[in-house]
Amino acid sequence: MKFAKCFLQSNKGFTMQDLAVAIIAIILFAGVIGSTYVSIYRVQAETKVEAIATLLTIEIMEYIDKIGYDEVTQDDTDLLIQEMRNKFSIPSSYTIALEVIPMLEAQDLVKTVKLTFGYKFMNVNRNIIMQRLKVKEL
Repeated sequence: MKFAKCFLQSNKGFTMQDLAVAIIAIILFAGVIGSTYVSIYRVQAETKVEAIATLLTIEIMEYIDKIGYDEVTQDDTDLLIQEMRNKFSIPSSYTIALEVIPMLEAQDLVKTVKLTFGYKFMNVNRNIIMQRLKVKEL
């Protein structure tokens, strides 16, 4: 009985101030960790979307390199864009602009092909622009 009475009258334990400080510290720590996870997720998602857009841009430019010189003209860009959308299964949310510019007007041997691949991430429009020369093979 003496032991129970001594145990109940001891000053060991937590006060309300101790618990309040501990809860506030845990809430602050959880907030910092939570915001860090959100930032990491956002950067990871942005990197993934940009990598996909870059890969599609490279695939399109390699396809343009493979087709013939005479098939790449400014007049046929809409048809070529539609063909690339079907071939590479590019969603309509991505925008593609293709511009074909002859380098020398007198000689029809070299063209500049400029591809602008646009996408939207977090309500911000972004573009990847790639430019290559298309040379006529003789």
